[in-house]
Amino acid sequence: MYTMDQAERLAAEALRQKFGEWSDQVALFGNGEFATEKGDFFYFGFQSVKYIETRDDKYFSYGPNCISVHSQTGECRFLDIHEVLAVEPFKTD
Repeated sequence: MYTMDQAERLAAEALRQKFGEWSDQVALFGNGEFATEKGDFFYFGFQSVKYIETRDDKYFSYGPNCISVHSQTGECRFLDIHEVLAVEPFKTD
């Protein structure tokens, strides 16, 4: 079973693999508010580095921008908008 810290490292590595030479353009986002565990998955939000640094909306990357890490296998998946809306990984009650 993976811990939140281990899952975060896996998610960051998945971002680097998916975005390749653009990996310095996106990063995991937030100070815990976009890192959650629900059921068998950890969820992490990601955003453009420029937006994270400046908070200038012109750099905001729209879309689901969410990656899940299975807590048992470590498998990483980028969620589509339908999954994000169904799971609402960052919604707090």
